Amino acid sequence: MIGKRLLTATILCMGALTTAACSDDAPKGNLGVEGASVTQCGDLRADTAFLDKLRKGDRSLRRKLKDGSANAVAEAHKALDMGDFRLIAATTPTGISTEAYGVQCRMLGGLSPWTVRAVAFVPEGKVEGGQQKPDDTVTGFGRRYNAAMLADSRYPYADVCRAVDKAGPAPTMPDNPDAGIEQPYGFAELGVARMEHGLGAAARRGSIRDIGILLERDPKGIDKPDLFGLTPLAWAVAYHRWPAAQALLRAKADPIGGTCQTTIDRQSPLQIARVMRWYGVIRAMRPLVTEEQFASLRQKPRWDDASLVEFNHALTELKERYDTQLKAKPFGRYDLNFQVDEQGNTTECKMDPASVSPAFDKELCGLAVEIVRWAPARDAFGTRVPESAKLLVGFGGGS
Repeated sequence: MIGKRLLTATILCMGALTTAACSDDAPKGNLGVEGASVTQCGDLRADTAFLDKLRKGDRSLRRKLKDGSANAVAEAHKALDMGDFRLIAATTPTGISTEAYGVQCRMLGGLSPWTVRAVAFVPEGKVEGGQQKPDDTVTGFGRRYNAAMLADSRYPYADVCRAVDKAGPAPTMPDNPDAGIEQPYGFAELGVARMEHGLGAAARRGSIRDIGILLERDPKGIDKPDLFGLTPLAWAVAYHRWPAAQALLRAKADPIGGTCQTTIDRQSPLQIARVMRWYGVIRAMRPLVTEEQFASLRQKPRWDDASLVEFNHALTELKERYDTQLKAKPFGRYDLNFQVDEQGNTTECKMDPASVSPAFDKELCGLAVEIVRWAPARDAFGTRVPESAKLLVGFGGGS
């Protein structure tokens, strides 16, 4: 989770041609993640010296884009020389897009701001099939820059980000909510990986030999999140590399991920295995985490927003019919306690405390059972389970 709190200072401004919106001042104070020093995260993105290099590179690029002197190929090679693998992207009303610049990256939930060099804002409806042009000058630069990055043998994520014309059809999410996502990250077809691409690339390819050599060289790299926030173990799980995952687990890889990650982070190895419904891996990881950490994967029932709006309208009408009785007591808040089965159906409803009108309580619960729809609870393995749920309602003298 460090990126959301830490890396906004390293990203190019959304409108790269308007530099006034970006401050060049270094971050003030001791940067931290939930009270911990970022240097404890074991993450390259928490390396203040590296971040400073990124900031300087971004400032230089903004100036060159503004005066028209930016050379895309030279800038890409300069970034690769310093280990900066971020691609050029545009921000849109719905998230980050590299497709504006000819590249498709497959990441569950989309790209995060700190994974790209965002140089333009593309309005809604202008990002379609990689053919959009947020600005002719910037678009040409971005496409050439990204092409140079992907063509260079030093770029380690050619199996995660690919040219739009080589990406093929986007994967479809399973219609069955109980089915796992086959490959939440990247492309199944992998190219050649070099040793310098690191543990993550070796894990994605299931290269046990390379994993062993790289761990001997740098044992501390076993739980380092990469540009996308995934550790080598997370990549091994995401790419169905069970022998690689076993090798990493034997070497004491953490199922939680990096030092500053949590069990429920989207990029944590355990959470990825859960999204994929890969029960064997989850069982293998379970003894390596605390009961509390494992329990945090559980999901309570989640109400459907549209049904909740409908229920609120029904509640308003019901309160009007019982207005006299309800106003006899000061305004209060009441819990509607439900039991929800594996299919998301409400099997029981009880109001606590009871109101002044048993008839009102009975009708209210009846409406809730009839109207409110639930996504069922899931246990730590992602399996549907019966569970309790709660809604808070308020009525009385001032309502």
